[in-house]
Amino acid sequence: MTKNELAKEVAVSEKLHLSTTFQAVDGILRVIKDTLAKGEPVIIRGFGTFQPTEVAERTARNFKTGKPVVIPAHKSVKFRVSKDLVKSLNAEAGKEATV
Repeated sequence: MTKNELAKEVAVSEKLHLSTTFQAVDGILRVIKDTLAKGEPVIIRGFGTFQPTEVAERTARNFKTGKPVVIPAHKSVKFRVSKDLVKSLNAEAGKEATV
């Protein structure tokens, strides 16, 4: 599902104006991005946690040439799914959920 499809689904299900929904979705994503850029986690109960992380510098190998390549240290984001979401995903199949 794309961002546009998400906004359209929310607009239909919540009976909201489409332009308002697009602004809301854009606003939510902007706030999440800004919060992660500050180094703070974003916790959405029942969905999961976005946690900013530091990735150390490492050496990798160029597959075409075989030469070593240095990947510089950088920031990344890890997502940890909530137990509630895992349970709801597995409820349809009647499976036991594990996190």
